[in-house]
Amino acid sequence: MKKLLCFIFLLGTLSVFSQQTIAVDYDGIPLKSVLEDVESKSSLIFSFSEDAVAGKIITLSNSQISIEQLLNELGTQSGLLFEKVSAEQIIVKSPSSKLDICGYLFDGNLKTPLPYATVLISGTRLGATSDENGYFQIQNVEKSAEIIVQYVGYSTQTLKASDYSSDDCRNIIMQVEPQSLQEVVVLAYVTKGIDKNLDGSITLNTNEQGILPGLVEPDVFQSIQLIPGISSLDESASGIQIRGGSPDQNLVFFDGIKMYNTGHFFGMISAFNPYVTESAKIYKGGASPEYGDRISGVIDITTDTQVPARTNGGVGINGTHADGFLKAALGEKAALIVSGRRSYTDVFETPTYEALSEKVFQNTRVVTNTLGEIIEDDDDDPSEILGGDTFFFYDGSAKLLFQPSKNDEIAISGLLTNNDLDFFSRAEEDVTVDQLSVENQGASAQWSGTKFGVLDHSLRAYYSNFDSDYNNTVREELVVEEQNLRRNTVQDYGIDFNLSYEFLPQHNLKLGYQYSNLEVFFQLFRDEAGDEDIEPDDDDEIPLPEDTRDFNVERRRTNQSNSVYAEYQFRPQNKGLVSLGVRGSHYSLLDEFYFEPRINVEYPLSDFFRIKGTAERRYQPISQLIEFEDIQLRLENNIWTLSDGNEIPVLESTQFSGGFLISANGWTLDIDGYVKNINGLTSFTNGFTNAAEELSEGESDIFGVDVLLRKEIANYRIWLGYTFNDVQYSFSELQTSSFPGNNDVTHNFRVSNTVDLKNWELSLGWTYRTGIPFTPVDGFNTISGDIDFGSLNSERLPNYHRLDASLLYKFGISQNGNIRGAFGVSFQNIYNRRIPISVFYRVDENVETGFQELNQIEQLSLGFTPNATFRIFF
Repeated sequence: MKKLLCFIFLLGTLSVFSQQTIAVDYDGIPLKSVLEDVESKSSLIFSFSEDAVAGKIITLSNSQISIEQLLNELGTQSGLLFEKVSAEQIIVKSPSSKLDICGYLFDGNLKTPLPYATVLISGTRLGATSDENGYFQIQNVEKSAEIIVQYVGYSTQTLKASDYSSDDCRNIIMQVEPQSLQEVVVLAYVTKGIDKNLDGSITLNTNEQGILPGLVEPDVFQSIQLIPGISSLDESASGIQIRGGSPDQNLVFFDGIKMYNTGHFFGMISAFNPYVTESAKIYKGGASPEYGDRISGVIDITTDTQVPARTNGGVGINGTHADGFLKAALGEKAALIVSGRRSYTDVFETPTYEALSEKVFQNTRVVTNTLGEIIEDDDDDPSEILGGDTFFFYDGSAKLLFQPSKNDEIAISGLLTNNDLDFFSRAEEDVTVDQLSVENQGASAQWSGTKFGVLDHSLRAYYSNFDSDYNNTVREELVVEEQNLRRNTVQDYGIDFNLSYEFLPQHNLKLGYQYSNLEVFFQLFRDEAGDEDIEPDDDDEIPLPEDTRDFNVERRRTNQSNSVYAEYQFRPQNKGLVSLGVRGSHYSLLDEFYFEPRINVEYPLSDFFRIKGTAERRYQPISQLIEFEDIQLRLENNIWTLSDGNEIPVLESTQFSGGFLISANGWTLDIDGYVKNINGLTSFTNGFTNAAEELSEGESDIFGVDVLLRKEIANYRIWLGYTFNDVQYSFSELQTSSFPGNNDVTHNFRVSNTVDLKNWELSLGWTYRTGIPFTPVDGFNTISGDIDFGSLNSERLPNYHRLDASLLYKFGISQNGNIRGAFGVSFQNIYNRRIPISVFYRVDENVETGFQELNQIEQLSLGFTPNATFRIFF
């Protein structure tokens, strides 16, 4: 009752207050004097600071005015706030100069939210990061401040803070940078973050990339396998085959460093941290003449090229390794970007590692059963083969960015990747030790810039070193009974300088020079007696398996390459392209000059229909041998070697392609047909299962068609990819007629779906392909151990198919979005269908009968493989 009476009294007091009037007459009177006069004529008491009212002048005509009207008029003329704290007490203060702002960021073309954009208060490092819905909020911002919005690949926007009060969160439309948009033909070619470019290349932007089936991280080498014409027949990340070419025929750059090893865990995981990879450009054909010395695809990976607006980073863990990265802004013109990854498989084994191990270590000295499963030790049975292994991998990268002016960029990069495996096994009194180390390290420095608005220049130097070292030793009571070595090193350094001049609007001419010094060494050593008395064999003949049981083969060759290239480009205003290029190279090892013409044409016949075609000739002076010593660890048995013009010729490729592209109303249909001829193949560089045959040289003829059909409906995307391939080998010394190539996969089909639901991303995909060919055995001599092979690659393994799925959840941790997290799970081969994906043969002596036995060894596909990831970004 008392509270009710107090409330009624207060209402009455306020009513009287609002109706009370006083007489005023002020003509240019200071506000302080006015307030004192009002206090003398009423019961009001004003609280204020001298600074707040200083310089405020009031003018009111002679009139009778209510207290409420008087306070409003004083506030209007002075610009101050008059806040009632009681019936009689009034505080006079300056209005706040700050406000809370917010907004939603959207892509101007796709109309989709832009998550993780950087929003900064101009002149400071304060700001926020947009969330998964493109929303951002910043508190206590000066009304006069300017807001800078940055997103990779988009034009930076500068906004007035006063226009984006939190009372009205407005949409902010971000536009793709004009230069980037000029290059792009189809945004979100298969999914967001994967775009189709004007020159036919594909660009992966890892910061924008959506989830893909079976993946929880934006791994470049696994992601590109969803593009028709690109596949990995052994299910690895590094075994990329592009339009019928082999993995060693692909040119791979990391920040301008030539890479000779691109995988961890024997190829199952990419060697490059995706969270410092800004983009990757992939050419299936029609590459610029600045790319040389490989005859198949090009994969050009770059890390950040712009100084970040603020320092940011992240840490994470998945089923095989943990990683972290930091992008530190060193002022407005410099930055340092570092990253590191390491597996923890030598400490703890997850279901992911176990599934990958069963795939990788099957049919090696890491003991497996017929299903490819690693055999556990049995301490109760001393006659059983016992074994143990220690395996781990790690990588690290660093990049220093410096932008001395808006037209110049300087970058220094470094990379180190390493894989180590130590394995031992004991069968009765014999102890076998296998040690394998694979390392790739490199560095690059680049200065690029623009002068006068029409002249671009680039100067780059690089160094790359690859080192693979395998040692197999068999001991009995500390006495060496047998030793096998396999060593391979590649040292490559060089420079690249080019100038690009726009001599007329839409007409550009690029001229460049490249120098490289390439030294390749390999050693194959076997000593069955363990006496190490075998002299190195350094002649040019590579001994075949039947020549001798003991050997010591060493090869060290050096090739200096001097190349010049030129490219003319015409880009009409209708977003077409005519590119005419030529490359000339001199290889010192062969003292020969090689001429490579390149043509790439794409022309729009309408806003949604384009035709395209390419023609090119390319040469490759380095390739990989397939080493077939079955008694050793069958891992990383590809050996880099330089061409000698004799046993290992220079590879030569001639390729033509043509097709059309339709893109309209969320639909994309892209069809490419191509023919390719490769000369200079050998039975050593292509790994035939009949490895004991004479060394022979041959060629391959490839005909293929790539088809992509994609539809986007709001946040749902579905795409179908199909590749038809006919790969025919011709090796007259092996077989008079042509036969299917080792990578002849006639049909390769994939259907994938992705959907975004607020903070969730889901993806499901199914893959089907024809089984690869293999050579059957018609007969076997149990006395001599000789194998009578049937027609080459005349039979096929079972057809391959599997179902993959992924789920990713993104969430904010801090209110301003600067700290956020992500959790994801993936499942590969959900229905656990394992089939042979390759076949080789092994001859062993039966110790009981003394006869030779022939074993057909099948490499099984990956089984059910779960994975999970948890990440924090800051």
